[in-house]
Amino acid sequence: MHHQRSLTLDHVWIATAIALLAIGPLFTPVPPNDLWFHIATGRRIMAESAIPATDSFSYTQFGQPFYNQAWLAQLTLFGLNVAGGVPLLLLAHALLILVGYGLLLHLCVRRSGNLRLSVALFLVTLPVAFPAWNIRPQTGAFPLFAAFLYILTAYRLGWFNRLWLLPLLMAVWVNVHGTFPLGLALIGATAVGMVFARWQTKDEGRPTEDEGRPTEDEGRPTAHGRTSPPASYFRPSSFGFRPLIGWGLLTALAVLLNPAGVGVLGYVRSLTGNNAVTQLVSEWAAPTIREPGGLVFFVFLLVGALLLIYAPRKPDLADWLMGLPLLWLALGAGRNVVWFAFVAVPVVVVAAASLLPAPKKAARGVAAMNGLLIGMLGLAVLLCLPWVKPLWLAGPQGELLKNTPVAAVAWLQTQSDRPHRLYHSEAHGSYLTYAAPEQPVFIDPRIELYPFAQWQDYLALNSGSDVAALTARYGFDGMLLSKEYQAPLIERMRAETGWEQQYEDDLVMYFGR
Repeated sequence: MHHQRSLTLDHVWIATAIALLAIGPLFTPVPPNDLWFHIATGRRIMAESAIPATDSFSYTQFGQPFYNQAWLAQLTLFGLNVAGGVPLLLLAHALLILVGYGLLLHLCVRRSGNLRLSVALFLVTLPVAFPAWNIRPQTGAFPLFAAFLYILTAYRLGWFNRLWLLPLLMAVWVNVHGTFPLGLALIGATAVGMVFARWQTKDEGRPTEDEGRPTEDEGRPTAHGRTSPPASYFRPSSFGFRPLIGWGLLTALAVLLNPAGVGVLGYVRSLTGNNAVTQLVSEWAAPTIREPGGLVFFVFLLVGALLLIYAPRKPDLADWLMGLPLLWLALGAGRNVVWFAFVAVPVVVVAAASLLPAPKKAARGVAAMNGLLIGMLGLAVLLCLPWVKPLWLAGPQGELLKNTPVAAVAWLQTQSDRPHRLYHSEAHGSYLTYAAPEQPVFIDPRIELYPFAQWQDYLALNSGSDVAALTARYGFDGMLLSKEYQAPLIERMRAETGWEQQYEDDLVMYFGR
């Protein structure tokens, strides 16, 4: 009994995955773009005891209708910030990623039956998702999507029946992030796959779902040394099809459990069809091999395709119906790659496992050494905690914030002649809404709020074009400019008459009238 409970190399593999999942988000400083206006909105929700329906942050769109679909995430972010500031936000962010991707890893292990292969391929493919790991409401959708995928896969493969969780999860998801329709899509793909499995079984004269409990165990290693495919790739679940329909309908009804009711679907549709969103936001652009995230994505596609071609164990129809639509979305917008990866990674792991010889009994290693390795991994996580990291790591990576104009905004708040119509970067506008709520902003990351023409003017100004005309049109009386993203405009402002440089630090310069 003591031998069975001792720490093995399998525990080291699992601990390695957990540690790397935690270290990634803990080690990454918070960028200014998305987090702060969500916290500012959460603060407004708490102060007014109501979800805002209009803009109150900008002077360009003040009073215009704006739908805060992610109100529950915003309120949660505000509460975490009040309770523990940026360190607690980073910790919560890491925990959400750990839960979401921990479920995904467990799914890989369960479907493939090969723990070490699952961990190795899981960690190798993880960089596909790195570009999406920023602190924002989307992080809250990761464990929700992973839970939907896990529950539905476990149901159709006959592992366990927990469909009643889906409506509860959807009631949270619809108030956290606009990707909630993906949960309904996973249910639909599972339902169609199960219908086909039942038809295929009856058509081939195989046992019906009441006569057995077929699972993916049929594809496990055989005496020939390789993992053979199951007799049919489309075996029905022993749990039956009707409960999925019933709980699926209840999950669809749970979408209505939000302040706008069915109107939330209109919000999602308008967001995905907004020209400013689809044309100006980099993560809505199609992935390309010219940037690191896109290169990793296409390498993953190539290797995954080769594995599926040669693997004896193929995906079933539900896998295809989940993966192909998400692949189409991922090819059209980089922000969708993360959702495709959730679905594709378990399929690739299963295919790879079927290509390998039957795994022999894995070495257990020395329990004491295994414990030491796990302890070292735990220490590495401890050193990356946001309360500890600044104590030993100097430079930008030791900081909790990245490219955030903390000092400049604090200086601006001390000035007696504060600007009324300040110009700044979109990212700095987000931080201004939080740190200086009394300072109306020109623009911020709420892409869908601001007219497309205003975004075009913003890009023109940043490139140093039409500075005099646009400055007069908007009546700017202050310019808080990023050295990294607005360098051409800084050069023009130095030559503009009627302006003078009044502040400078490592990140920004401020010009006043």
